[in-house]
Amino acid sequence: MYDTIYPGEMAGLTMDAAAGYVDGAWATFATLERYVPVGTILLSITVFGGDAECVDQEPGNILPGPAADWLAARVQAGHWRPVLYTSAGNVQNMLDLCAARGITREQIRVWAAHYTVAHICGPLVCGYPQADGTQWTSNAHGLTLDQSELADDFFGAPEAAPVAEDDDMPYLQFNPDGVTAPVAISNAYNGGRGRIRFYANQAAAIRLDWANVPNVDIGLGYNLPVSAAIPAGANCLTIRRQDDSQAIVSYAMYVVP
Repeated sequence: MYDTIYPGEMAGLTMDAAAGYVDGAWATFATLERYVPVGTILLSITVFGGDAECVDQEPGNILPGPAADWLAARVQAGHWRPVLYTSAGNVQNMLDLCAARGITREQIRVWAAHYTVAHICGPLVCGYPQADGTQWTSNAHGLTLDQSELADDFFGAPEAAPVAEDDDMPYLQFNPDGVTAPVAISNAYNGGRGRIRFYANQAAAIRLDWANVPNVDIGLGYNLPVSAAIPAGANCLTIRRQDDSQAIVSYAMYVVP
């Protein structure tokens, strides 16, 4: 995740998330979408205790007690794990203040600032309390740009791709002599979902033959997920290999929303 008082510094960068302020001297949150890739998760930050997902507790901003009050109010209002941003050395103090207000560590996310190397703070990593993410530099890529490492579940538990039909069809193969041998599935694999996603161990060209709708040609790549829509009205699918390679191609297939 990146954050900066100059959002233009993020232009052209690849990222999972970006953070910006909703108030204070550098209210950048409203402009983030202009500079980050489509689909980037955006995290809103308040320095005064306003309406946001994260409270920034550091010198010059909201004081520790009011910051703990803000976290408690957010939890009590039903917000999922509001974020506390503070220095790694101040995390335990803030956790103690939260505990005094009946807020447990599990009810908030800790985003610690500890400028050293890329890491997520923890007792066995750097000696500081366990964080959910750590802002570890303020000059990423040589720019005026903060960079943070985040736990995989910082924005919620990652969704596992559902297998097409329980465990019946998670792993399939095209053999060298199976160029025209179909692998058929019925519309029971749809389950009300909208796409089929493929992962393969090597490149291959395949054709999706749907009953009553036009065929679709797609190319599989090494560990590169490729997906195709399940057409409305389709009731049967046959998968045929289209290339002449003699290599066995193994692939996993999932039905996804």
